[in-house]
Amino acid sequence: MKHFLFVVFELPPLGGGVGRAASALLNQWQHSSFKIDVITSSLTNSYEQERFSDNITIYKVPIGQKPPHLQQVQTPKQMFLFTFFSFKQIKMLLKHNQYEKALYFGYPSALIGRLFRSKVPYVVSLRGVDVPGYNPKFDRFYWLYKPLSCWIWRGAKAVIANSEWLKNLALQTAKLPIEVIPNGVETKLFKPVAENKKFDIFAVTAGGTVMGSKKGLRYLVEGFAQFHQQHPQTQLRLFGTGDEEESLRQLVDKLQIKEAVKFVGQVSHDELAQQLPRCHVFCLPSLAEGMSNAMLEAAACGLPIIATNVGGAAELIDGNGVIIKQKSASDIADSLVRIYNDNQLRVKMGAESREKAAQFGWEEVGREWVRVLE
Repeated sequence: MKHFLFVVFELPPLGGGVGRAASALLNQWQHSSFKIDVITSSLTNSYEQERFSDNITIYKVPIGQKPPHLQQVQTPKQMFLFTFFSFKQIKMLLKHNQYEKALYFGYPSALIGRLFRSKVPYVVSLRGVDVPGYNPKFDRFYWLYKPLSCWIWRGAKAVIANSEWLKNLALQTAKLPIEVIPNGVETKLFKPVAENKKFDIFAVTAGGTVMGSKKGLRYLVEGFAQFHQQHPQTQLRLFGTGDEEESLRQLVDKLQIKEAVKFVGQVSHDELAQQLPRCHVFCLPSLAEGMSNAMLEAAACGLPIIATNVGGAAELIDGNGVIIKQKSASDIADSLVRIYNDNQLRVKMGAESREKAAQFGWEEVGREWVRVLE
C-alpha cells in the first residue's frame, strides 16, 4: 500500500478556504487504496492524534489555543509554531514510516518539505498567500519571501496552483512548470432550491467566506447600503466570523442599516448548504484570492455571482455574473440593482452558475491530485 504525507496548517474548524479544501480532499481519499498521514494544527496546547478513516491518521501539533472568533485567523507566531512542531512530528514519523511522496498544502508548510527533500519527494500546492504579490500587506517581506519561495518550489517534484490567475502570479517569482488543479465543490450538498422556497426578502450574501481584510467586505457593506436605500425590502446575510467582524459591525451602525444586515455567525458546512440557496445573489469583492470556495459553493447553489477580477473569478464567471472593479461600492450597488430589477436575468445567471459549478466536482479534483501524487 502506498503511503503519503499530507501537511496543511488548518482543517475545520480552523481556517477558511484552505481548510475546507483540504477536508474535502480527505473525504475523497478515505476510501482509496493508499494510506495517508496528515499533519495539521491542534486547537489545544497539546499534540493530538485521531483516526479520520481506516486509511487516514491525523496528527495535530500545538500552535496555542484560539478562541472561536479567531479560529479563521493565522498569526505569524502560530505559523512559526506550526513549522517548528511539524518539523519535529515529521522527523518522528520518518523513524517508523517510509513515504512515497508528501503534499504540502498552502503556507507555511512547504518550507518543511524542502528541509526533508532528501527523505521524501514533495509536491507544493499554492493556495494564495504563499505566492509573492498575492497580499500587498506582505510586500515589505518579499525581499526574503521571493528567494525563499523560489528555493522551495524548485526543489519540488511538482508545483500546483488552484487557478490560472494564481499560476500567472507565481510565474512572476519563478519560471518553472506549474500545473493548475482548481478547488472543487460538493455539488450534491450545495444545490439550488425552487424559487418558491427562497426567503421572501431579497437576500445578498458573501457565503461562507472569512471576514478578513483581503475579502473586501467593507465595500460590500457600503455597496449594499446604497442598494438598500433604493430597495428597502432587501437584506445582507453575512455568515462566519473573522478579525474584521467588529469593524464591519461598526460600519453597519454608521451607515444606519443595522436592521438590514444579519450577522449569522459561524454555521456548520451542512447548515450553510441549507441557507445559501435561499439567498438571491452572491457578492465577493475580494482584494486577493486563490480560487474562492465560497464562490464555488454559491455557484453550485444557483446564485448569480458578483466578484472582483482576482483569483479564479474570471474562470468561474462566464454569463453567470458580473465582474466589478476593486474597492468600488458603487459598482456593487449598480450590479445589485441590475440583478434585482431583472428577475429573468437573475434566474438565467443562476442556472448558468449551477452548470459552471458542475465542472468542479470534488470527485474529479480528488482524482487529479491522486494522479499528481502517484
